[in-house]
Amino acid sequence: MIKRTVYLNRINPFIDKDIIKVITGIRRSGKSVLLQQIQDELIQRGKNKSNFIYINFEDLQYESLLDYETLNKELVKRIQQIDGKAYIFLDEIQKVISWEKTINSLRASFDCDIYITGSNSQLLSGELATEIAGRYIEIKVYPFSFSEFLKAINSDRQDLDRDFLTYVEIGGMPFLSLIYNDRQACDTYLQDIYSSVVLKDIVDRYKIRNVDLMRRIISYLSSEIGHPISTTGIAKFFKNEHRGSSIDTILDYISYTCGAYLFTRVPRSYLQGKQNPRVNDKYYITDHGLRQKMLGNNQQNIDQIL
Repeated sequence: MIKRTVYLNRINPFIDKDIIKVITGIRRSGKSVLLQQIQDELIQRGKNKSNFIYINFEDLQYESLLDYETLNKELVKRIQQIDGKAYIFLDEIQKVISWEKTINSLRASFDCDIYITGSNSQLLSGELATEIAGRYIEIKVYPFSFSEFLKAINSDRQDLDRDFLTYVEIGGMPFLSLIYNDRQACDTYLQDIYSSVVLKDIVDRYKIRNVDLMRRIISYLSSEIGHPISTTGIAKFFKNEHRGSSIDTILDYISYTCGAYLFTRVPRSYLQGKQNPRVNDKYYITDHGLRQKMLGNNQQNIDQIL
């Protein structure tokens, strides 16, 4: 396990401060590990581990806590048993219905330091933005950079070309650094991540019926990394394939992929009053290993990968 120094440096100034730390990012990018590293940092600062409360909402033993009132009662009970400041770590909080009510109540009622993670950007939208506005900071976690990848595989840097091509093909998902020499295992793992993001974070969350269209849009965006995208152009492309769909549906589906942190939208800068969300934005995939899994041509399209 390598230390995610970049993110710890961003979080350190806010440790023990009355502000909620929200850690976001695509599934399996290392958010849970970062929570553990924050706990290690607190212990190094002399904090007592018995003051820590950690709950991972993907663990079935906490399924009964997926309602904000039930969760609030459980956390209040645990906090009251702690002598001094409570340190609360809640992993994949988006699974809890109306979780923001619990978080805001705890922050207002107790001496506690709160850290939460989530895998959907809507975590910080809508009612939540109003509920805890000005009381949180967001830290976005990404898969390993190349330098982090080198540390994770204990590279001696004697053959950087080889290591770089490995990184180009499998990407930076942290677990892959443990199995990077087994490409079949890497492929299986990347397929599992892709399925989890598409099916759990997109299809299930947004109740998508046309899963095939969703997959095709993801493939299209992956093949056009760094190129200006026109939703009208996408609609014409699908129409030519006899798979017509409305521009509004395509826009919605693209926004869902960004909401799950699969892609990042980079909007074009316009003169004031000339904005048009349907044309000329660029989209970048969060992990190029997923693109390799879908399209299989990262080395040929090295310009897009860079």
